[in-house]
Parts: sequence; C-alpha cells; structure tokens
Amino acid sequence: MKARDIMSRPVTQVGPDTPTTEAAALLVEQGYSSLPVVNADGRLVGIVGEADLVRGRIPAQDTGATPGGAARVGDVMTRSPITREPGSDVAEVVTTMLDHRLRALPIVEDGELVGMLARRDVLRCVAKGELTSAEVWRDRFGLVDHDRG
Repeated sequence: MKARDIMSRPVTQVGPDTPTTEAAALLVEQGYSSLPVVNADGRLVGIVGEADLVRGRIPAQDTGATPGGAARVGDVMTRSPITREPGSDVAEVVTTMLDHRLRALPIVEDGELVGMLARRDVLRCVAKGELTSAEVWRDRFGLVDHDRG
C-alpha cells in the first residue's frame, strides 16, 4: 500500500504570515494535530503543530506574567519537516512516524504539497484489516514474515 492510496487531500494549509490564532482555530475546528505551511508558490516550507502554537502562551499561575508568543505561523513552525512522496510504502511512512513521534507527515511531489498522511489515516486501514502491525514491524526492524515468503 502506498501513501497516495490513503493520504488526505485536498490539504488544509496555512502560509507563514497566517496569524497563530487563526492556525490554532483551524486545528481545533478541523481536528488536526498539525498543518503544513506553504509559500505563495505552493511549496512546503514548514509544519506547525499544536505544541508550536501553545508554547510560550500560557504563563504559570500567579506569576503576573502575561501570555506571550509569536503572532505569525512562520515564527513558530518547524522548518524543513520530514516528508515522504506519494509512492512511499505506508509501512515505511508509519515507521518514520513512530520513530520520530509524529502524528502526521506531509506528502510532497517535486517540493509541492500533495497530501497529508496522519496516524488516523493509517488507523482507518488497520481497522479495515488492510494494514497489519506485522508489515510495520517488518519494515521497521527488517524482520521476515515467513508466512508471506
């Protein structure tokens, strides 16, 4: 199974100049954990997640400090995120997600964002019996499944 088979598209995305409050509202409204950040040419330049948008915004109680934080997505996003291509094997993508503790990965083709692959997309396949943990473990650790040859 390939990433293109289960990735989500079209992709909700933001630009580097998007206000962080707007990006946070999109995450809440859409139920996503992160959003890809694209420039005016549609090229992926980063990814912004829940932690990026929360960091520095909630002061400790009774310190008198006021919430801070950047006003633009470009100030808090992760630049050069880990990506995969549409033809990537889903088991390999899941391995990358598990190894790096990522909830979603941008899928790019020639630098352009074409989809997002989230744990939820993969879980949907697992629930349908279309992807097994054996496939992921085989890819992750090079294990051979003797039943599959």
